[in-house]
Amino acid sequence: MKYLALAWAIAAYLLFTDARNVRDYLAMASRLGLRGEAQAATPLRQPFPAFAPDAQVWIRHSLSLVEGDEVRLRHTDIDNAPMGRDVHWNSGWAWAIAGAGQVHRAATGLPLPQATERAAMWLNPVALFMAILLFSSWTLRRLGVVPAIFITAAMALQARLLEGFFPYYVDHHGLLAMSVLGLVLGATAMLRGVRGAEIFSALAGAFGLWVSAASVIPAIAVTAIAAAIVAPPDADARAWRMWGAVGAAAALAFYAFEYFPNHMALRLEVNHPLYAIAWLAAGELVARRMQPAGRNRAQRWWPWIALLALPATMAMGGAAVLSFTDPFMARLHAQHIREFLPMWKALAEASPATIVRICVLEAVPLVAALVTLAILRRRSPRLLVFTTLIAAPLLAMAWWQARWQLNASAAGVVLALVLVETWTANRDERMRALAAAAVAAILFLPGGWDRYYSAHAAVAARIVNPGEAQMALARDVAAVLRSTQPSGDITLLASPNGSTSVGYYGRFRTLGTLYWENAEGLKAAAAIFSTADDSQAERLIRARRVTHVAMFSDENFIEPYLVLSNPQATPQMLQRSFGWRLLTGAEIPAWLEPIPYEAPPDLRVLNNPVRLYRVRERLQFAKP
Repeated sequence: MKYLALAWAIAAYLLFTDARNVRDYLAMASRLGLRGEAQAATPLRQPFPAFAPDAQVWIRHSLSLVEGDEVRLRHTDIDNAPMGRDVHWNSGWAWAIAGAGQVHRAATGLPLPQATERAAMWLNPVALFMAILLFSSWTLRRLGVVPAIFITAAMALQARLLEGFFPYYVDHHGLLAMSVLGLVLGATAMLRGVRGAEIFSALAGAFGLWVSAASVIPAIAVTAIAAAIVAPPDADARAWRMWGAVGAAAALAFYAFEYFPNHMALRLEVNHPLYAIAWLAAGELVARRMQPAGRNRAQRWWPWIALLALPATMAMGGAAVLSFTDPFMARLHAQHIREFLPMWKALAEASPATIVRICVLEAVPLVAALVTLAILRRRSPRLLVFTTLIAAPLLAMAWWQARWQLNASAAGVVLALVLVETWTANRDERMRALAAAAVAAILFLPGGWDRYYSAHAAVAARIVNPGEAQMALARDVAAVLRSTQPSGDITLLASPNGSTSVGYYGRFRTLGTLYWENAEGLKAAAAIFSTADDSQAERLIRARRVTHVAMFSDENFIEPYLVLSNPQATPQMLQRSFGWRLLTGAEIPAWLEPIPYEAPPDLRVLNNPVRLYRVRERLQFAKP
């Protein structure tokens, strides 16, 4: 236990020292673009890591809960103006962010918006450290001290698991990684015959369904399939039935908490009772592989019918139940959202160290497992076959779409642990500990070093990366827009990234942001920017109550909007489009008033010219 306590102490030191380094780094970014003032004049002020626009939206949602009269995230008006749109994010995490902000406000006296921004720095390190304590304590009781320390090292050093808990990145990706880690770790313990492991695995998976069903369903599915393949006939069928039943019950409970009784739409992008029913059926089918018995026709067929109900509903419902099948959204995801790109495309802009880590180190457990299985053949332990059957398809999915790396990394950690135990099965505890330490050092330490050292190096060198400096530019744009309209609501039309960042700092309403719930807002923004008819653009803009337009040269999204709306679009159509003319400043209609804007001196190095416009109010003439 003392060795595990030492591992906890080291993990805490790394996490909270890193949070301070990131705080100091972003403080440098925060001092950019102030035009000689002590602080920004915008309602929200904190620059975020460039890869974390979702964190800004989480904070806006959290503030809406505290400032409004709702207890669940079901609707927002921050985009798809003026109607707003549904939200299907996790209310529990939003309240965690809001609660951290309220604690910070009570301790410092800061206004709630600024207190929530500041608290966001500490929330992720605290959440990850709590997860380390939970997972390693459970592992210690069920599997022993060496696996517990190995899990601690993985959670504190593995680059992909750390990524989801980056300070200020208060998104749900880290929670999803922990869900898959708990799901697979618990299922592996089940196959060992560990009592209660089915409950741990099922609760972890159900929590992931609550956070993001679309992200966790594949991990649950491959776990069930792997169990059905490798479980021996004399295995504990009761445990797998319990796994399905607990997972289904917990998923239903989370669904009721989030949606019952007024928001029970048939949306399969998120947690839904159909997933709970399918999980119950999957647990039953795995149990039957271990415990064959005579059954009547109804008993034989009900699990298959329950499983088939899910794909049948998806096929019949189409985009009405699964927005990803909408042609516009499918093209958006496939072409313009980084996490949906194939791995080889995502790696095109990565550093050499990142390429080595992803292509080599993160593939080592699976390659080593396949080599071990080839050597042992029929003597291969079922546990190794089981974890390999889980890790292999999840890693393949990660190469298909980069967003599955979290699932693959979590499964890879468990596979690495099983490999160590397979190789040291006949060794004493000391040799097992040394082997585990060597594997952890090889697989996790390079990514952990890169992760923890980067912020420290940037602070020491006094260097702010362009991505974080762009946040300061967006904040300055928000301040200038507000100065043209000191009171009243502002509705901003901009690129998706511009809408998110400028809208965050000004707390403006926007149209197009890259969230599947906002398909209508994206289509509305695309229609406005893509039309060649100024009168049509005016009609659409006024219908959406747009007051201001911001055109950033970088990531302006004008061509993607046109191609998403019309896959056969030509370069000539692009140059005639309303968005292109706004971007270049050519042929501006009379109902738009250009707003003089020049970036602050310390941000001009970004070379990202911005054009701002104000929608003129319609002139009202007195009747004769």
